[in-house]
Amino acid sequence: ARAYLSLYDGTGTAGIYRGFAQAGLLASYQKCAHLGCRVPFCTTSGWFECPCHGSRYNRAGEYQYGPAPAGLWHFPILIDAGNVTLDTAQPGAQAPRGTDTIRQQAEGPHCV
Repeated sequence: ARAYLSLYDGTGTAGIYRGFAQAGLLASYQKCAHLGCRVPFCTTSGWFECPCHGSRYNRAGEYQYGPAPAGLWHFPILIDAGNVTLDTAQPGAQAPRGTDTIRQQAEGPHCV
């Protein structure tokens, strides 16, 4: 799916992530909002960090730093009888700069 499935306990379930955050989960597209590079997860900072141009996103995929114009795209999550399915044909819920629904600071050194 080229997505990260993260635990989500933020304040955006009734707003920006309505229909995207389900049962405490949020699926973020691995494609950087800047130029489309694959964005790996940095285990030391706890953020997604783009190695191409340095954009950084918190674990909810919300823009924190760099040239990206917005946060990561997200996929709708469908949960049925314990099965989790991502609708990868419908990316959306790209949070604008300044959105910070989880208030997560970097947890350690950055990878990029």
